[in-house]
Amino acid sequence: MNDIDALVKSEKTVQFFDFARKCQDSPELRARAEAEPRAVLFEHGIHVPPEQDVRIVANTAETFHLVMPPDPNSVLAEEDLAAVAGGVRHDRCASTLVSCVLTFS
Repeated sequence: MNDIDALVKSEKTVQFFDFARKCQDSPELRARAEAEPRAVLFEHGIHVPPEQDVRIVANTAETFHLVMPPDPNSVLAEEDLAAVAGGVRHDRCASTLVSCVLTFS
């Protein structure tokens, strides 16, 4: 199994997909998630660290959202450098990958 396979099958990724399915089935949940994403994600067992901004947006007939990965040329903090020194940082990649997958589905 390669890094992408492991990432897609990770527990966090599965949680995101399950949450997205629930939002598709419930317009009320989807509206709440878009209005108060951090609280609604927490209610569904998904913790977003306080230092991370979280936004839930929906594509429409008039608007298409493309989620880009972090800028590889941006300067990383020392702790981020230490975290990626050994390889892929799954917690950040997972959210970007899931965002892209959910956006394109």
